Amino acid sequence: MDIINQKQNQITFSAEIDESLANAIRRYVDEIPIMAIDEVEISMNDSPLYDETIAHRMGLIPLKMDKKSSGKDEDLKLIAKKEGTVYSEELDGKIKPVYGNIPITVLKKGQELEILATARAGKGNEHVKFSPGLMFYRNLMKIKIDKDCPKEILNACPKEILRAEGGKVSVVDESKCDMCEECIEMCRKVGKNSIELTPTNELIITVESFGQIDEKDIFKRAIEILEEDLKEVAKKISK
Repeated sequence: MDIINQKQNQITFSAEIDESLANAIRRYVDEIPIMAIDEVEISMNDSPLYDETIAHRMGLIPLKMDKKSSGKDEDLKLIAKKEGTVYSEELDGKIKPVYGNIPITVLKKGQELEILATARAGKGNEHVKFSPGLMFYRNLMKIKIDKDCPKEILNACPKEILRAEGGKVSVVDESKCDMCEECIEMCRKVGKNSIELTPTNELIITVESFGQIDEKDIFKRAIEILEEDLKEVAKKISK
């Protein structure tokens, strides 16, 4: 595996892996237990939003999870009386929001909001609020360019991965090619067939975290849970 790009909450890497296995790992991302607000008791709501809307918004607020997280139910309180926007950072409890600037609702002068919420562990295949993030992938492309390739295709590529060097068109970075085929279409317009795109057995995999757990841990945990289930299947087959 080679890391191609890494930034906050996202990592992209290449790996020679079968697509069926990559898809299985992708599906098992939603098998990772994640904490989220699952029950909301609203005792006071003077805001313009319905109770159901506020409850839905609170359920989608990502909550921090670390190695010390027990997975047990945790209570969070929200008491707001000030004028202005009520943000997720105002939730009070042992478990904290990943992002404190998520707006929940708006209060005018004299209005109040009082909520008791319960966060519990769940899985993304039950509800999206329990999802830790996303995983997607595509094939690494092998790009073959003929000597007579027209210079017009340089501006056709939206990823800007082509360049003119020594009077010839060459590729800067094949890993950025998503097979949009804009370059091929441009060649066809000028009556040429100078570029060939061929999918390889190598995949470009991107894992993006919503913030509850690290993006690397998402990939590792998905594989671990998949392995556990496969072992269980193997036991039942062997009986």
